[in-house]
Amino acid sequence: MAIVARSSGFTQWFQRWPALLLVALPLGACSAFPAHHPEVQLLSIQPESVGLVSQTFLLSLKVSNPNDNALHAKAGEARLYVQNRQVAYGLLDKPVDVPAYGSATVNIPVTGNFLTLLGELGRVSARAGLPYAVKGYLVTGMLDMRIPFTVTGALHLPLSPSPSAVLP
Repeated sequence: MAIVARSSGFTQWFQRWPALLLVALPLGACSAFPAHHPEVQLLSIQPESVGLVSQTFLLSLKVSNPNDNALHAKAGEARLYVQNRQVAYGLLDKPVDVPAYGSATVNIPVTGNFLTLLGELGRVSARAGLPYAVKGYLVTGMLDMRIPFTVTGALHLPLSPSPSAVLP
């Protein structure tokens, strides 16, 4: 006498779901990874609070999304370097949505100590300005992917909210 085991439809489905998941996950994850990295430009650096020990500035960044899906940046960070020295650091304090084929302004408050640069200001040529770099990343997607960015240019004094103070 042979014993024949029959499985119900539920059991067969339950045994197949890992295979279905392996097929469906890559298809759904394609939208989580942008095809092209967004382009980031520094619009302005504006002072928010100035103290003896620390200063806070607001970095205004223009993020342009070259992809056909909207970009939702839920977190991020920025580090400001002046003459190859890190002088300020800050975190994105609220999520930002960048539309498909569009752009949005991202404001990141950065805090640091700029007093170390005071001695070098006298040696800076008005024409060349102070070389700067803003390095950071935006966290986006279902898998919290970090999209790095770097913006370089020269700061021309006096710092003002006008675009002429920041040159890429």
